[in-house]
Amino acid sequence: MPTRPSPLAAALLLLAALLLPRPAPAQVAVTYFPFQSVLGVASDTERRLWVGLNAETNTFISNMNLELQGMVNLKKGETVNYYAGLGLNANPLTALNELPLVNGYTLTAGARIKPLPNYRNVQVVFELTPYANAYFDGGYVRTLLGLAYNFRRPD
Repeated sequence: MPTRPSPLAAALLLLAALLLPRPAPAQVAVTYFPFQSVLGVASDTERRLWVGLNAETNTFISNMNLELQGMVNLKKGETVNYYAGLGLNANPLTALNELPLVNGYTLTAGARIKPLPNYRNVQVVFELTPYANAYFDGGYVRTLLGLAYNFRRPD
């Protein structure tokens, strides 16, 4: 019977995957949600499918939750993209103390608004993101409002 990796090994593996430098062929979008103190990095948000990683800031390092999200653009336009996706909320550092790695799950619906005609890479982001804890016996509805810049090569 295969043995399960220890929480410490799982946390170290996740941290290594996130922190080790490697070439990134994808274009990147950076988002900051100032009211919630959340910093996000995503692959090219203009593609049909994209992934994002949000990190809670302004907190102790051991309390910093990371949220990995898979998104799909439902409708792309010149001035706005509407998207939805699923996410996993985790804290790799709590696993070091033999606590659960996964905190909960999210379901995201959002819009990336491109208000400046000459600068479509500057975006206003609004997300409605219900959150359920890992046991699905509690949760809340979150809203996020932020600014983003999509670092893209010209088409």
